[in-house]
Amino acid sequence: MEMDFQKTKEARRDTPSKQEENSECPLEAYGGSGHAKDSPKNDSLDHHRDAKSSSDSANMHQRRQPGKYTYHDSVAPTFPSPIQVAARVLAPSARAMHIPTALPLSLEQHQRLLAAKRYPPVTKSTLSELDLPCIMSNINLRMDANFDRDLHFKPDLQGEKGERKRKEAHDYWEAMADEITIYAFGAVHETNATDNVGVSDNLSRTFEPRLPAMFETLQDVLKTLVPERDHPAVVQNLEVTLLMQQIQKGVLDMVGVASWLAALLKTHCAPMRDEWADKMVKQIRSGSESQNSHQIVEGLQTLFAILEAMKLDVANHQIRAFRVLLIEDTVPFLQEYFRGKIERDNFCVETSRRWYLDLRDRELRHMSKPAQVDGFWPISVLFGGITDFLLQYRRPDKFPETFVFDSDRLRQLRSCLQKLINLDICWFIFESYINAQKRYLSAPAQTYATFRTRIGSLMEENEDYARGDSRWLKSVRSIALEIARFACAACFQDGSVSDDVIVQIEVALECHLSSPSSLFQYFQSSLREKLLAATFTTAKKYMNMSPLAICESQRNYPPSSLSQQHYDIERIAMRLAHMGVLHWNVWAPILYMRESVSPIDVATSTRTVTDVARSSTL
Repeated sequence: MEMDFQKTKEARRDTPSKQEENSECPLEAYGGSGHAKDSPKNDSLDHHRDAKSSSDSANMHQRRQPGKYTYHDSVAPTFPSPIQVAARVLAPSARAMHIPTALPLSLEQHQRLLAAKRYPPVTKSTLSELDLPCIMSNINLRMDANFDRDLHFKPDLQGEKGERKRKEAHDYWEAMADEITIYAFGAVHETNATDNVGVSDNLSRTFEPRLPAMFETLQDVLKTLVPERDHPAVVQNLEVTLLMQQIQKGVLDMVGVASWLAALLKTHCAPMRDEWADKMVKQIRSGSESQNSHQIVEGLQTLFAILEAMKLDVANHQIRAFRVLLIEDTVPFLQEYFRGKIERDNFCVETSRRWYLDLRDRELRHMSKPAQVDGFWPISVLFGGITDFLLQYRRPDKFPETFVFDSDRLRQLRSCLQKLINLDICWFIFESYINAQKRYLSAPAQTYATFRTRIGSLMEENEDYARGDSRWLKSVRSIALEIARFACAACFQDGSVSDDVIVQIEVALECHLSSPSSLFQYFQSSLREKLLAATFTTAKKYMNMSPLAICESQRNYPPSSLSQQHYDIERIAMRLAHMGVLHWNVWAPILYMRESVSPIDVATSTRTVTDVARSSTL
């Protein structure tokens, strides 16, 4: 594929406000990591994908603009009634088609012809967010590039939004099959489907054809995927007027068109797509020979799935090619973006500033010596505040607005930390039972490693449930049973698990996991101390490193030479330090460290954050 690398400069020069005004290039439409490449089913809008997403993204990205390759919103619409459909169709256009009365179509087929989308699921517009300028101005992507080495786009077909898209795609292709049947019927009976459409016709028997729009869309998408030298061939072979005339007369060589398309696609797409191209030709040939419109449509679906996959391949290649630029440019780009948002009063961050200043004032009041304030102290205040969010018993409703693009990562860290606290509680209950039986563990380190793996996996199954609800309690009982098995095995009880043991452990678990008990607070405080110490150590190194250097420093993180618990805390601390230093470099000069409490002056000093911190009079 040929790519215009010069466009990156234009994308960087475009101000965020200009980008936001371009509806075809949503700033915040991006899909995370992972895109299946094995079959058109995984690439097509007609099927589901990944994803990470990931943290059910339906609840995590309420503020982000929806995009075809992004997060979830909306509810799948119900099928409209004939009266509703008729009310929407005010008058037939010059292209309107008449549904022949002699053609036996069901009521559902009639409704689909009237109500289904007019354009295919994959269009130039839906693919526009994968264009290079949009990639370079995609805020989510720029943030995620700092934390995910395997960053790539993928279709977003999860949740309610994904269900709606699959429904719309299904209805479109079913309507397309019915439309092809109508054209074939008209050709056999020597009638023009656009004839006899007048004022006296019942509007419910006319519909806007999709085939011309599909060929136009095919032309547009192909032009974005093949070099300019091939554009004349695309226009010549996909001349809509000529193709429609041939279809109406029943003489279109659809197999020939499909074969030409396959040859063109094989020339420019990755070799892994060749099999799809051959499959597309085979489906269309089979449908043409048997006069089966659904088989022809299956070929068209495969065709558009290939086009989408090709665009994703190009976009993901561009992400890899520009990864270094995306990361190194993170701080100035985000500062420019957020200053513009604040200046236009689209983004209220004064509550975040107040949150930070309250933290700062609280820390100052509790200081024993003013000398404790040094150049690192201002960011340590930030880490302390975020750590409190991550370790508090109740899930926070939201994080400060300035962390809007880090909210998913913070929730993931919170989940890990809460699991560590719960594991500590479970291990304490287990050891307490063993001690009460006047037993001891012959191999405590090995037992703990096995215990941690098994109980941890049960906790992961419990993460989606609210504390205290019936499903959560059921999961807690499963954890209690597993702890009881460990306890009985440690006490050499021949593998049998007593109901009394299960009940004792279950009561203790419910007591300490369903409320912020003193035991929870003890392990919470202990973990906070360890986490902040590890985070500060790493953050002090990161403060003098570029964003790219921070990313690269994590490439060869030492594996399990550390104890498993310490390893987990170190990994979490490294992630938190990375997130916090990047956040501080963006926000300290324009918010946290500015002197005035008046609306932000976009001409704020551009001194380095280190200089700002060191010159602080706090």
